[in-house]
Amino acid sequence: MSDKSSSDKIKEIAKEVSKAAEPVLQSAKEAAEPIIRDAKVAAKPYMDKAKPTIDKAVAAAEPVIKDAVNKAEPAIKNAAAKAEPMVKDAAAKAEPYVKKAKKAAEPVINNIIDKADPIIKEVKKKTEPAAKKAARTAKVVGEDLTEKAAKKSIKTEAYIQYENHEIRIEDIYDRAKSDYVAKGHKLTEIKELQVYIKPQDNAAYYVINRRDTGKIVF
Repeated sequence: MSDKSSSDKIKEIAKEVSKAAEPVLQSAKEAAEPIIRDAKVAAKPYMDKAKPTIDKAVAAAEPVIKDAVNKAEPAIKNAAAKAEPMVKDAAAKAEPYVKKAKKAAEPVINNIIDKADPIIKEVKKKTEPAAKKAARTAKVVGEDLTEKAAKKSIKTEAYIQYENHEIRIEDIYDRAKSDYVAKGHKLTEIKELQVYIKPQDNAAYYVINRRDTGKIVF
């Protein structure tokens, strides 16, 4: 038998085995689809956030990959040329065993399919409520994560404007911390910080850890 015929036979057997397993795989896929879909929805905000970094890494890696491929191509072609006779010889020698294995496997495969079908139906029936519940839970979690991510990504700034002054609240916090450290304390000691801004005094008063006080002049 020709090398081509042996190769075709191997492909035919692989196709039949794949076909026999298809109902099992399809049932598993259908059961998993809602969970996978909702997991993707939950992960989308984080994937969107990571995309610029990923794109940058891909762009940086592309020239290196192309160069490596170009350098490897001759070696790959040479290896393929050397391996071809061995592959053909192995296919020819394997053909009788493939036929024997196919013949022996046919009743086993058919038996597995017959026995698996009612089990698959029963499992699908029992897991369907859980799958629906998991899908609903994943949807709620996804919406919650999306909302939290949106809140976390919002940049906020607050200013106080009076007469000819414009004061940024974050700057007051920073100056209060610096003033506290300048008095001999450590930044890590700060657990709480309250700031009271009095425009009429051109100053802000702060209280740290509900104990130490200070004043910042604008």
